[in-house]
Amino acid sequence: MSALTLLHLTFVGRGKTPAAVEFGPRLTVIYGASDTSKSFIVEAIDYMLGASSLKEIQEADGYTRILLGLRLADGQIVTLSRTPDDNQVDIHSGDVRTLTTAPPVRTLNVRHSATSENNLSRLLLMLIGADGRSLLKNQRGDRVSLSFRHLAHLCVISETQMAAPRSPVLTSGQNTNATAEKSAFKYLLTGADDPEGPKGETDVDKKVGKGKIDILDQVITDARDSLIIEASEAELRIQLGRLETALASASAAVGDLIAQRSALLGQMRALESQTTGNRTRGGEVKALLARFDLLRQQYESDLARLQMVAEAGTLLGYFRTGACVFCGATPEHQQAGHHLHETTQLQAAVIAETRKTTELHSDLLTTIEDLEGQLDSLDAEYAHVHDNSEELLGDLARLDERLAPLTADSQELLATRSRIHADLAVHAQIQRLEDMKANLESSREEPPPARPDGIPAADLAEFERMAQQILQSWKVPGDNRVTYDQNTAEITVDGRARHSRGKGMRSVIHAAFSTALARYTAARALPHPGFVVLDSPVLTYREPHEQDVQLTHNVVEHFYQGLLSDVPCQVVVVENGDPPRDLGEYATVYAFSTPGSERAGFFPSED
Repeated sequence: MSALTLLHLTFVGRGKTPAAVEFGPRLTVIYGASDTSKSFIVEAIDYMLGASSLKEIQEADGYTRILLGLRLADGQIVTLSRTPDDNQVDIHSGDVRTLTTAPPVRTLNVRHSATSENNLSRLLLMLIGADGRSLLKNQRGDRVSLSFRHLAHLCVISETQMAAPRSPVLTSGQNTNATAEKSAFKYLLTGADDPEGPKGETDVDKKVGKGKIDILDQVITDARDSLIIEASEAELRIQLGRLETALASASAAVGDLIAQRSALLGQMRALESQTTGNRTRGGEVKALLARFDLLRQQYESDLARLQMVAEAGTLLGYFRTGACVFCGATPEHQQAGHHLHETTQLQAAVIAETRKTTELHSDLLTTIEDLEGQLDSLDAEYAHVHDNSEELLGDLARLDERLAPLTADSQELLATRSRIHADLAVHAQIQRLEDMKANLESSREEPPPARPDGIPAADLAEFERMAQQILQSWKVPGDNRVTYDQNTAEITVDGRARHSRGKGMRSVIHAAFSTALARYTAARALPHPGFVVLDSPVLTYREPHEQDVQLTHNVVEHFYQGLLSDVPCQVVVVENGDPPRDLGEYATVYAFSTPGSERAGFFPSED
């Protein structure tokens, strides 16, 4: 049984119909029209095996969890569960195909770590027997821990990778990763780490070392040109000491004057507060005087009216016969002396009111006189405070005249100190660069010998023979003699490099390479994930300078027949073209959006 067997890929979400495909134990074919999410299935499998991200598509909106069922070599079934935008994977025991609230057995990080087992990469490597291995990182012999991502691109091949001109081994296309990628391929062919050995200096390292020295020389020259003061580091430190002494003296003088100025400002603030209180009280006194003056006028008006009433008895008719002016009685009903009694009462009331009003008027005049005295005192106090303020302003102006030159001198001293500090920093940088240059020159005097890292000839020849047999079994035109260049990782078929072929032929060769690798490792019981996923392996292609050539139905038929009979592992094929009609008897086949098919695509139609 293979190390890992894919059981199903399922997208689930609350309120969404699950989107799922089940994988057969030998061959699964998913074909049909474009835009039916066929290639998305391949990308989702890669994502569940540790890829960092999964592209967003509209059809996947609302699906919150991706489930990948796996059968292990011992028959146990586990389910990997991951959200579309998470860096952690939940591990569930058993076959899970729906949203579940059951806690996972483990929750693992996606990113590989050589020092921790709490990550998906280490778990998958343990399951296939490849954990704890290391790869060559570069030509000097540095090493890097084997990650499952180093192997995933050799068993899960996207449509872009399938037809890309670069080697199937060098999937990333980055020169910095080329050594590790070739080392991963060598590990699958041999099952052994590269032996430890002395680290050698390659031609690239020599050129880089010389280039570093040249760059350091240029940086040192630029640093010397950036110096502001023409003086050595020792002279600068002497100047800095003198400057610090002068700056301390100037700072003391400035500090004393600033203290005096602060005291004057404190006095100014006190006088300003006193002036504010004075003007506030003066305003209040003036407001009272204005109101009391109105009251005085009222009192004087009342006294004038009372005097007029006292003198107007005759005018009011006290000595006429007729109706009484006080009670309205007619002469026949009046008593003798009636008007005399009423007159006496009026006169008494007038005298009493006049006395009361006169007393209030007298008290008011006394109060007004007192307020006018207070206002005169406040005005005198304000004049005195104003004079003191003017004197303090003069003192402040004189202090500022003394401070101005001292402040300018201090600023100039500070600017000079900053320039000296900058130059001292440049001198320190130059010394560090000189030390780095000396270390580089000394390390290049006796470089250790370079280390070999080739694949044994017998192992490589066996792999090339299997790849040739697969191409021949698929009835691909030609003798199909395969060679692998260990330096460039390029694959050549019948003397022509793969990168010089058309898109279709590159895809076929890539498919043969991946299936041959799975067949080779199975035959020798070497570590391998145990499955191969191929996206668009059989396409039309064009030979250079020749007419269009199509892969005939005979080639396509033998391609699928070879996957069933010659590859001892699970294979998943995603294609646009139709597979042979009788393939469904031996394989699991899904048809998306084709005549008579039951499914419009991977995701159920919203209708």
